[in-house]
Amino acid sequence: MDLLESIQATMEKLEQELIQQLKSRVPVAFEIGAHIMNSGGKRVRPQLTVISARLGGYTGRGAITLSGAIECIHTATLLHDDVVDSADTRRGRPSANTLWSNEMCVLAGDFILAKAFSALTSLNNLRILEIVSRTTERLSEGELFQMMNIGNMNFTEADYLQVIADKTAVLMEAACRGGSILGGLDSIQEDALAQFGFNLGVAFQMTDDVIDYSSDKETMGKNPGKDLEEGKLTLPMIAALKRATEDEKTKVKAMISAGVVTNEDLEWVREFLNRRNGISETLLKSREYLSNAVECLAMFPDSYEKRALIRLSDKILHRTY
Repeated sequence: MDLLESIQATMEKLEQELIQQLKSRVPVAFEIGAHIMNSGGKRVRPQLTVISARLGGYTGRGAITLSGAIECIHTATLLHDDVVDSADTRRGRPSANTLWSNEMCVLAGDFILAKAFSALTSLNNLRILEIVSRTTERLSEGELFQMMNIGNMNFTEADYLQVIADKTAVLMEAACRGGSILGGLDSIQEDALAQFGFNLGVAFQMTDDVIDYSSDKETMGKNPGKDLEEGKLTLPMIAALKRATEDEKTKVKAMISAGVVTNEDLEWVREFLNRRNGISETLLKSREYLSNAVECLAMFPDSYEKRALIRLSDKILHRTY
């Protein structure tokens, strides 16, 4: 049995912690939070927190509390994202904003954020609180920057990297850094683990953006090509557009303007992304970030925890949803 399997008992405690953190005097706040919490998330961020803490020998309750707070912050961003994107599904289930109103989901997201920070204060660790606070600022900035660039055909790879750093990578970085602080690791080890989390987060999102084009609704739980339909240029499309003809660019622009990607459009887009190496280039860059992530662990001696982090990296590379 490896560590990813052996921490299942800890993950079960996390689920109990999440229920506690979501409790509210107003039943609908709990109902909305529980709906999205139970929609099949991978709990990658909590696993990173717990394993990072264990690298320093820490197995206390604080890792569960921190994991729960970070997962609540992630959940709140998903709620807000679904409202912004007018999503109708989330991981194959009706999104919360289709079952409740947009207004209620925004307020529920705010409530979950508040509960996360209440939990964080119970750790009595000002440094962890500061790290997660700055991270939450960047999550908001990433979402706003992406919204500013909806439909922008001149959106660059550097712009894209800024978005995924702020929207995805920094929260995985915070999970690792927070866990390492609980574990009492020194500053060099802490920075190495934080960089592991950041690189892992970039690779995770790049892989996710490939899956958006290459997978199917049954596997993903949402319609493929959703990013393009919403006017979001991700790396597969950005890389392909660099090599596109004017006619190809015009066709892509028309799809974005229409706000609809038909099955026929999707078939053309997939062929276009493969022909112009958008998918292959994105997967290559994802592997580079994963390789960088694993290199960050070089200073740590072999252990169950180190192997678990490497296995998490491998699972991200080979995931299909």
